[in-house]
Amino acid sequence: MKSARWMRRERNDRGKSPREVWGAKRITITACAVLLLSGIGSSAYKASAWGDEAGRFPLHLLEIIGNVVLTEEEVVALAGIEPGMDLLSIDLGRVEAAVISSPRIERAYVTRQLPDHILIRLEEKLPAAIVLSGSSGFVEVADDGSVFPIAERTAFVDIPLISGLGEPPSGGEVFDSESLRVALSLLRTARELSPSLWMEISEVHIAPGSGLVIYTVADGAEIRFGSGAYNSEALSQLWAVLSDLRARGVTAEAIDMRFRNQIVVRTAGSGSRERA
Repeated sequence: MKSARWMRRERNDRGKSPREVWGAKRITITACAVLLLSGIGSSAYKASAWGDEAGRFPLHLLEIIGNVVLTEEEVVALAGIEPGMDLLSIDLGRVEAAVISSPRIERAYVTRQLPDHILIRLEEKLPAAIVLSGSSGFVEVADDGSVFPIAERTAFVDIPLISGLGEPPSGGEVFDSESLRVALSLLRTARELSPSLWMEISEVHIAPGSGLVIYTVADGAEIRFGSGAYNSEALSQLWAVLSDLRARGVTAEAIDMRFRNQIVVRTAGSGSRERA
C-alpha cells in the first residue's frame, strides 16, 4: 500500500490576536499550497492480501486521484470497496454516490479497468473562507455558508479569515448568518474583480453597528466601508488606491471609504493623511 506522508506543523500562537495569527498564516501559506498542490497525483492501494478467489476479475488495485484534504483511507471507507471484490460486480454508481456523501466532495468519477483496477477521480469542495470558532479554533466554510467537517489534515489553501460572528454550527450544516453572507459576497466580488485584490484581504471582521472591516495581508491596514457599500464599484476604488500605494512604496495604516466621493488614507509612521 502506498500513501502520502503528511507533516503536522505546530505553532505557538498564545498571546496573539486571531488577526495576527491568521495574517501570519496567509503570508506563508501560499508556498505550502504550491508544494502541496504540485504533489497531487494519484495514490494507489495494492496489496498481495487482495486475493484471487473473489471472482474472475478480483480487485487488486484501487487508485485515488484528486484528494487534497481527505486521506486515501477516508476515501476507501466512503467507497465501501474491499480487497478481492469481483471487479465486474462493483456498482460504480453506488460507489460514486457513497463518495460524494462527504460534505468535502463536489464530484466523484469511478471507472473500472480490467483486469484488476478501480480508479476514483475526485473534485473536492474548496473552502471560501475560514471562520473563527471559539470551540475549535478555525472552521472552513463553503461559498454557500455550509461548514466543512473538521479534517485531520489541511489543504493549506490560502483563504481569508472572517471574524466577529457567533459560534458556527457543526460540520455539514449551513451557517445561517446574514453577516456571513455579506462577507462571503464581498470576497466573491473581490475575487471576480481582481484575484490580486482578493489575495490582499487577510481578514473580514464583522463590526456590530459599523459594517465590515477589512485587514490587508501585506501591512495589516484597516479598511472601513460605509454601511452596505460593498459593491464592485467600491472595491474597484479600493483596489486603485492599494495599487497606487504599493507602486509608491507607501504603507497604509488605515483606509476610510465611508465618505462620499473621497477616500482617506492614513500612512504608517507619520500619521499623515492622504485623500484620494
